[in-house]
Amino acid sequence: MMKPAILFLALAPAFAQSFEAASIKPAPPDARGMGISTFPNRIHVTNSPLTFLVQVAFDVKDYQVAGGVGWMDNERFDIDATAATAFAKDEYRIMLRSLLTERFGLQIHRETHDRPGYALLVAKNGPKLPPHGESFNRLFGRTPNGDTSLSAENASIDDLASLLSAILRSTVVNQTGIDGKYNVSMEFAPESSGQAPMSKGGVALPPPPPDAVPGPSIFTAIQEKLGLKLETKKVPVEVIIIDQAHRPTEN
Repeated sequence: MMKPAILFLALAPAFAQSFEAASIKPAPPDARGMGISTFPNRIHVTNSPLTFLVQVAFDVKDYQVAGGVGWMDNERFDIDATAATAFAKDEYRIMLRSLLTERFGLQIHRETHDRPGYALLVAKNGPKLPPHGESFNRLFGRTPNGDTSLSAENASIDDLASLLSAILRSTVVNQTGIDGKYNVSMEFAPESSGQAPMSKGGVALPPPPPDAVPGPSIFTAIQEKLGLKLETKKVPVEVIIIDQAHRPTEN
């Protein structure tokens, strides 16, 4: 159910620096993969649709972007944008908002929806969280038997909740009450291994039965390895609504 909370936004504050130069071109038709690379004073976007650029600019997941029309999901762009000086931490996101406003005519507003998600809680026997390392790193990969592996060093439980949100494609809210930084590591069966989907359109689904997958599900792994648990729960989810945009202006 949607809460009556709608806020129309200026996309970038006046004090943020802007990109000094930006090239936006349609991606080659045979391009594969998509993503963004950041450098001290430059970003390079590869084969990415406008909806992905909105995700990056506002630091949200794919299920938190709505509205718009078909080309915003289907047409891909390559972008090179350079600033006069190095970015402050995450400043490039604010600068990207400004670029999307100037070159794509992007207009958005935010809404808060109550949707089924997950609460991250302490399990019955208490947490099993190793002490932290020196810096925050995160890594997703595959084990030799095809399971998914997740590791994060010097991560807060909020960091872990964010990683789990990306994996589950649904909002995960940290309700453990645990402070501090930790090293976490676990392996679990991927969703593609035959288990029921964990979310649909960003809406959380109940955990699968323990015998529904050939290896431990992510729900089992969290409890066994970290002493935490995930429970389905309605949570407030912020959604970026695309009100208007056009194909980018010439370079």
